[in-house]
Amino acid sequence: MLKKTLHLFAFTATVFQLGISDAVHAQADATERFAALQTRLAALDAETTHVEDQTQIQRLQRAFGYYLDKGYFGEAADLFTEQGRVQYGVDGVYIGKARIRELFTRHGGGSMNAGPGFAFGRINMHMQLQPMITVAADGNTAQGRWREWALLGQYEVEAQWGDATLENSYVKEDGVWKIAEMRIYTNFIAPYQGGWAALKPVTGDWQSAVSKEFPADAPAPEAYQPFPAVHVPPYHFRQDRSAIQSGAPITATARADDALGKLEAKADEHANKLARVHSLRAIENLQAMYGFFLDEGQWADAASLFSDDGSWEFGQSGVYKGKASIEHGLELLGPEGLEAGLLNNFIMLQPIIHVSDDNSTAKARWRSDVMLARNGKGQWGGGVYENEYLNDNGTWKISKQHYWVTFWHDYDKGLSGDGIIPAASPSMTNPPDAPPTVVYESFPNTYIVPFHFEHPVTGRPHDDLIKRDQQP
Repeated sequence: MLKKTLHLFAFTATVFQLGISDAVHAQADATERFAALQTRLAALDAETTHVEDQTQIQRLQRAFGYYLDKGYFGEAADLFTEQGRVQYGVDGVYIGKARIRELFTRHGGGSMNAGPGFAFGRINMHMQLQPMITVAADGNTAQGRWREWALLGQYEVEAQWGDATLENSYVKEDGVWKIAEMRIYTNFIAPYQGGWAALKPVTGDWQSAVSKEFPADAPAPEAYQPFPAVHVPPYHFRQDRSAIQSGAPITATARADDALGKLEAKADEHANKLARVHSLRAIENLQAMYGFFLDEGQWADAASLFSDDGSWEFGQSGVYKGKASIEHGLELLGPEGLEAGLLNNFIMLQPIIHVSDDNSTAKARWRSDVMLARNGKGQWGGGVYENEYLNDNGTWKISKQHYWVTFWHDYDKGLSGDGIIPAASPSMTNPPDAPPTVVYESFPNTYIVPFHFEHPVTGRPHDDLIKRDQQP
């Protein structure tokens, strides 16, 4: 849609130049203004492509997950380049579409001869979550980091949880994005009964049974141990923050009250819309980046994503203000770098992001479902973020992070009475800078986290609903 509009601008501007009156031709700056407008339109066209590239890559990877879910392994393999590569844990690297198809068919319990789909009772869910996409400046290659949750098994036989981090490379061929290399860093595949916290340290060879019968084309580039050991897959973005950058805050520009000025004003309007769309993607990358650092207990990296006067609040633990204090506050979630046996998966899901009209600030609501392991015990957590963000000269930063805890419970006992874990109160040894902004209790009590946005259809605020439902 944006591309069509930009092309229409270019055509209209050209027609305007051909038919422009002698009086306007006489103005000394007309040619300069027209040239500047053409340059702007070309830049907007390029920026539109950049934003659309991120969207296309997200769709590509999500389609991969949906295909694995239902046994469409040929379709999954067709998402790769002809010589695409899959690095599967420590099993090794599989090269080419045919090999990739067979790899995922074998792991998924499908059939090479029966076509897509599964036999009765097979489950092979591979959820592609929390994308962090960096498109190269030339627009022809990209990198992406994803969290994969898997639910695997066979009816009345077995059920398993799977957890992995994906670091992928993408390439655009003839205008179509494809997967060039998928690096799957398996963290664990754990029995549903007992969960991940019951896993014992792995010793020696832990290659999958599939790789024993279907050897890889090349060895894995690195050896590592899965959970409960700690392994951090390499980041493509740790030093490169281009994925959280967009245009600077918008400053209104006065335009002349003539035909060319009207075109310039129209270009301004669409440039501003595009800047806000670009910012949506940058903020999604920013929150994903924060989540990945949280997973690995990298508190200094996580704190670096905040503005200088940013704040961090987690449940009833109080408010930590400023980067140094936020870094200390994050230690409530575990030691720096984590330790063997600690699992800290905070997945960033379901964003609703609103960027201000001037592209200087934003607000967002997220869901975060949490997999934890502490002292050999598994835990589930769940809650909602209501966050605020700041555009700092073109780089988006977190200005206010507030995680509202909905529930916390023991993995084995579930949400039954003695399985519930109350939200932690402020630490005495690592005290916050301020008490909790709101005092509330997590499940089984209910608390409606205020919405930063109005109803998308009716346009009504949620204030009355929240006040009604939270009356004692």
